[in-house]
Amino acid sequence: MSIKGRSEDYSTLLYLVPIVAAVVYGLVLWVQAGISPTLPSSVYLTVTRDPYLFILGSLAVMLGIVVEVRGTDLQARQAKLASLGNTLQSMAAAILIIILFFAWYANGFTDLGGMATDFIVGRYGLVFPAVLVLLSYLISARIRFASFFNRKALALIAVLLVPVPLYELGKRNVFAGLVVSLLMLGGGLAIYLAPDKKPIQQQEE
Repeated sequence: MSIKGRSEDYSTLLYLVPIVAAVVYGLVLWVQAGISPTLPSSVYLTVTRDPYLFILGSLAVMLGIVVEVRGTDLQARQAKLASLGNTLQSMAAAILIIILFFAWYANGFTDLGGMATDFIVGRYGLVFPAVLVLLSYLISARIRFASFFNRKALALIAVLLVPVPLYELGKRNVFAGLVVSLLMLGGGLAIYLAPDKKPIQQQEE
């Protein structure tokens, strides 16, 4: 097998570390708590609030990027970085869907309010996909220091800061902290997903 083929295999395994580690840890906690038809909310929150899993997953993804880029020819590295940016965004979307599914499962597929609360309280389950998206922009050079405060960068910053009001305001009023966090999350996602406005000249044409 070529060096390029091995580097892609190793990087793929590293990209799977955040998901595999979280699933294995969750299963261990679930067994210890007693297997039940519904995933215990306590297990979901323990996994999504574990800083060591967050650090392990982040380092694994970063190492995977380094391995994959170093295994690519110098002439093809720019294209590889652009491709990796898309890969990281796809990973972020997939992980976010998985996290939301388990938050829903932990609330019996019925309690949407409980699902939203667990999703927000499980801070690393929210922050990790946002970090992947931010990392995807950084490695593909889409965010430059001169234009760091563009619309999408601000949206990502808003999403990353979602846990702050939950914990700071939550110390005094849990409901207020939850509302502000949800508003920041919704606003950040709305700004990020909003279509870019075409220049006036292009619209006239």
